[in-house]
Amino acid sequence: MSTPGTPGMSEHFDMEPLEKRSLGEHIARHIQGLLLDGSIRPGDTLPSQRELAQRYGTSVAAVREAISILSASGVLDARPGRGTVILPVTQQAPSINLWLGAVHDEAEAHAFLDTRQVLEHYTIAQAALHAMPEQHTELLEHLHRMRDAQGEPEAFIQADLALHMAIARAAGNPVVLRLLRAIHMPLANLLRAISTDLMQRGRFPALYTTHEQIIHGIIRRDPDSATRAFDHMLDQTTEGGTLERALGLPDLPEAPLGPEFLEDLHWNLTRLIGPMAEVLIPEAASELGLDPDAVTRSHLGRYLGNLARQLPDGKQAEWHALSGLLEKRYG
Repeated sequence: MSTPGTPGMSEHFDMEPLEKRSLGEHIARHIQGLLLDGSIRPGDTLPSQRELAQRYGTSVAAVREAISILSASGVLDARPGRGTVILPVTQQAPSINLWLGAVHDEAEAHAFLDTRQVLEHYTIAQAALHAMPEQHTELLEHLHRMRDAQGEPEAFIQADLALHMAIARAAGNPVVLRLLRAIHMPLANLLRAISTDLMQRGRFPALYTTHEQIIHGIIRRDPDSATRAFDHMLDQTTEGGTLERALGLPDLPEAPLGPEFLEDLHWNLTRLIGPMAEVLIPEAASELGLDPDAVTRSHLGRYLGNLARQLPDGKQAEWHALSGLLEKRYG
């Protein structure tokens, strides 16, 4: 007796008939892709093996092979009479795509995000240098899907993942694309929670704007501005308790950096540009919606970046060195 799948699940498993070799591996990879982009989620029950075979245009044996591969990887839990269930990340065993395991705590989350930053700096820069006009068009289409998803977190998240994978494809390095997919698999649920939190707190415009700046930088073939926009986007995921809430941690207030930081900042900036420091210090904080006295460690990188954007071009290099010292001292 077959066990019914989660309602609405079957439509996700339509695709072109597969080639006749390694069918089980092809199906397993397709199911992993559905999990990565949010089409299916932990806790969902897959359609029956017979229905999946019909959807994929293969034999039941090929579907059974795919389920065995994913069960061995800890992605699925297949039990007779109960159906095949997608396991939560916390129950998944290490595998070739999940070797990093679950995102258990804040330290691991930062490690994942740092690794993602390294990989996406590369893909964004390479896409800015090498993307073809038709790839620019594809990136804009994904960006417009994100814009149209305001108020719909799940649609936004799927468009977001599709956009970042399209950037990686435009970079032209299939190995880095595979690494990014591996990183995104354990990160998928965390990124979903982060995006939902930002949207619920009215941060959709800022979140969308950073993605818009990334894509426009790529289209202008300006890798520096595109990667800066990506860094700004990552800052949004760790500020104001967003990451902690996404991880289910207590939302504890963060203490401001305090008068010692402001005195140090004022002295360095005044030495660099003179009395204009009195104007720029509050203006840069205002861009964050803060008073200078309220700047915290989480705000530090963006705050110093806001100051940098307002400085004369001839002062940029010296300020870059000074801001690096301030970040090391107070970050």
